[in-house]
Amino acid sequence: MTRQANAEATRARVLDAAVRCILDVGYYQASSNAIAREAGVTWGAIQHQFGTREGLLLEVLKESLGKLDEDLANAAVDGANLEERLRSVLALLEGHYGRPEHLASIQILLDLSADPGTSSSARRAVQHHGRSLTRLWEPYFVQAMGEAGHCAELAEYVFLTLRGYLTANLLVSRIQSVGHDPAVRDLLVKGVAGAVTERARELGLSVDPAGVWV
Repeated sequence: MTRQANAEATRARVLDAAVRCILDVGYYQASSNAIAREAGVTWGAIQHQFGTREGLLLEVLKESLGKLDEDLANAAVDGANLEERLRSVLALLEGHYGRPEHLASIQILLDLSADPGTSSSARRAVQHHGRSLTRLWEPYFVQAMGEAGHCAELAEYVFLTLRGYLTANLLVSRIQSVGHDPAVRDLLVKGVAGAVTERARELGLSVDPAGVWV
């Protein structure tokens, strides 16, 4: 294995180890040394690649965003009506917000945002992460809701509601065994579709994506 290939393999192993540590023992117990042990490397090796624990955690967020970008590269929203298209959006969101790794990202984002010791550059990186997520998802809301998907109010409502449902299920699944309840999922999508349709009508916006630029 070449030096570059070895460095890339080590980087991937460390990032995976950081996520596992956070999920297994919690954010604050996932210390620099704990992550190094989990990855099977020295902390010095991690410092060489990431500099600090803060730098490593920011790379975890960056890696998560990169994987999402790849996953969405060939994704599309399908459905003959708004309700069906929102189900398709929910399925896309679930591929990211329904994965355990999302809980690690939440903990990183919360701590870096609240910790007074967080560097200004890290705060900027966290803000950039949020803006990048919005840009990645925006085309799929337009595919689902037509011109209404360009409305910040409606897009934010749909995103926060569907993401909240997925995140809540994910949190509960870490405490107790849970299964998907099709009836609850059905009510969620029907409710969101109804609310979007009513508000879009009030705003004079179409929810038909036909002919809408994405």
